[in-house]
Amino acid sequence: MRDDEYQAMYDLEQTLWWYWGMRKITRAIIGDNLTRERGIRFLDAGCGTGHSITWLQREFDSEGGFGVDLSKIAASFWRKVGVSTAAVSSISELPYCSGVFDLVTCFDVIYQLDAAGAAAAVCEMARVLKPGGLLYIREPAYDWLRGSHDHAVGTRHRYTLAELKRLVQSSGLTPRRATYANTLLFLPAAAHRLVSRAAGKGDSDVKPVPGWVNSSLGSILGIEAILLRRFRSLFGLSTIVLAGKE
Repeated sequence: MRDDEYQAMYDLEQTLWWYWGMRKITRAIIGDNLTRERGIRFLDAGCGTGHSITWLQREFDSEGGFGVDLSKIAASFWRKVGVSTAAVSSISELPYCSGVFDLVTCFDVIYQLDAAGAAAAVCEMARVLKPGGLLYIREPAYDWLRGSHDHAVGTRHRYTLAELKRLVQSSGLTPRRATYANTLLFLPAAAHRLVSRAAGKGDSDVKPVPGWVNSSLGSILGIEAILLRRFRSLFGLSTIVLAGKE
């Protein structure tokens, strides 16, 4: 990922429609599979600037939040967001003992790895989960949807849902929920991606938008989050698997 992407993420993760809309979807899919009891210990694998750690701590009323990211640029933001429990480390070699986390999250990370790296990373996430623990993994969907944003963030592979499920199952985890997401905005977003690719642009999608656009798009994802509590989507811009360690 380009270094300037981390600054853009830090500036917009609290306000941009995509981030807070996808957090609503994350909470909807996890649902009641994970209780809100204090003492939940979680790991955010590929935690970026650390904003996701602080959100998970608030959402699950937990003081046991940890994170890892390979980028020292990302690490420079952790103190700014109040995170002191993150480490600079590869997600393919997690610096934790086996069976210590109730929840591991991985938000749009392994798509930057080759096939061997992705398999090793998911196996590591499974290793550090407690029996009964959950892995929540989300990745961008469909390799044919590559656009300028993929160039900016160093995409190796965009996943179909079947591919992501097989990857999770290969680590010994059992999928509980598997769905596409960001479905209601699929057609305009897909058109944008294909046009940007044809134009040969290398611009990131992480950029501010007018306030009314931001609130409208965020509301659409909020509606989708409500629907995903009970239903799964057959297509979308993201693939999501929630899996358990038996």
